[in-house]
Amino acid sequence: MFETSADIMRMSFGIGFLVLVIFLSMALLYVIFILRDVSKILDDVKDVTDKVKVSVVSPLKAMNVVIEKITPIVNQLLDAKKKSGKKKK
Repeated sequence: MFETSADIMRMSFGIGFLVLVIFLSMALLYVIFILRDVSKILDDVKDVTDKVKVSVVSPLKAMNVVIEKITPIVNQLLDAKKKSGKKKK
């Protein structure tokens, strides 16, 4: 089977390469598992951000629209109050 030292060297290189391939395959498998878990986590984060958008951001936008509509009316009332206060003096 092994006639020269070169045969032993080639066999050891072959075995070493096989071990290296096995370890790299296992590492690749773990990377795939990790990326799959990261994908699940990102989906959960997206769901949470959508819920925050619906429950926090949308009401704030609606409140902003209401404030924009009410601001001129409030300013008119304040001006009227200032004018009536000046007339009473």
